Amino acid sequence: MKKTQFLNFLQNDILPLFTGSEIIGEEPSSSRDNCVAQGDAGSIKIKFSRNDTYRIIVKRAQPFKNFEVHLIKSIIDEMNKIYSIKVVEEYKLGIENMIIEKAICKSLTNTASKTLGLLLNEMTYWSQRTYEGRRMSFGCIVTRKKAGTKTNPNLHISKFIEKDFSALLTDGKNSFMEISCDGYVTDYICMVKQIDYDLYAPYNQLKLATHSTGSKIGICLTEEGDLLIFKDKSLLFAKRGGNWVCYSHEEIVDKLSERAGEYEDVRKAIYLSALDTSFNRTGGCIVHVNNSESINVLKHIDDADVLNKDSFDSIQQIKKDQSFFSYFEKENEETPAYENFLMENKCIKSATIRQLIKGRKFQELDRKFRQDLIAMDGATVIGYDGTIIAVGAIIKIEAGSSGGGRLAAAKTLSNYGVSIKISNDGSMQGFKMDRNKLRAKTIFIL
Repeated sequence: MKKTQFLNFLQNDILPLFTGSEIIGEEPSSSRDNCVAQGDAGSIKIKFSRNDTYRIIVKRAQPFKNFEVHLIKSIIDEMNKIYSIKVVEEYKLGIENMIIEKAICKSLTNTASKTLGLLLNEMTYWSQRTYEGRRMSFGCIVTRKKAGTKTNPNLHISKFIEKDFSALLTDGKNSFMEISCDGYVTDYICMVKQIDYDLYAPYNQLKLATHSTGSKIGICLTEEGDLLIFKDKSLLFAKRGGNWVCYSHEEIVDKLSERAGEYEDVRKAIYLSALDTSFNRTGGCIVHVNNSESINVLKHIDDADVLNKDSFDSIQQIKKDQSFFSYFEKENEETPAYENFLMENKCIKSATIRQLIKGRKFQELDRKFRQDLIAMDGATVIGYDGTIIAVGAIIKIEAGSSGGGRLAAAKTLSNYGVSIKISNDGSMQGFKMDRNKLRAKTIFIL
């Protein structure tokens, strides 16, 4: 593969798998060097062939994990097999997508990689059809145990999963089929007595994630057509819109703070709720405000949207300070009592939400409740310590902002912390202010 082709393959197919990764340079290489190797400061060095005289250096904020290095090596190995034979150019794109999928399966398990691949293929087939007018969801757990030698061949997934009745057996949320590593149905799993609501997994698939422990791998098709893979109680991979994404949850959580290590419980709650909103396809906008910007962010929020007295009083003070005639006309004017203000007709939403929140911080709310709050039209504004400043707030956009309402709001709010824009199609984009260029910069895309 030529260098330009390899760079394009890295940029378009491999890097999107790993959130925040980017090419930072290259170095000389000899035939003695491995095609994929760990580099300095958590980077990774990649080349296509042993004989290549260069290796591309890829880096991200969080060091690459062993399974991610193994995944990249599997992709490069499979690509070498393809390029060792003549392949018509028009078929290469489809083959490259298949290679990514095959490498993902191999990176997760050696004994069940073929079974995983077959399941993904069949679930892709179901993602493109309906049953009695409904989009179907489907879930299973792949184990490392093998089926018995006398197992009925009709129990193999290749026999039944294409049949219509298979779409009704599980829903991927509360019920799953257990599949042996060689592809046979062995059991039916329904519900979970105890669920860990703090897992890195979409809310609707928490039960599947809970089961995906040890050598067990969870896989499901959602009603929206997404393919999800779980291992060690976390969402590891998702195929959305035809493209695979590898989730590095801890890295994104680290990015949601002014200073790493502070208020991790708040950052994790915000990220998990963004993940839930993403897979629920409702869209949303969230900002985690820096401690130093708690007052300044209020300039973009209407007083009827704020949910606590301190924020309300600060907005009243901002209004006085911004008024040219404040010194002459409002010097003795008292700030209206917040409790009385909440009785006004324009405060129905804020009064209702305050009653439901009951003074709790964002990370203290039920995870499903947080998802419902974010789904409201407008922005959810969270203080540095988890204080809920506003929900469903219509943001006063800065002059010159471009893009849709959520995008413009997210970029404006990035002046005061880390903002996340979640589209109705499920894509997530994080922003932070670049103080050198004085504009919002993207810090992650999922």
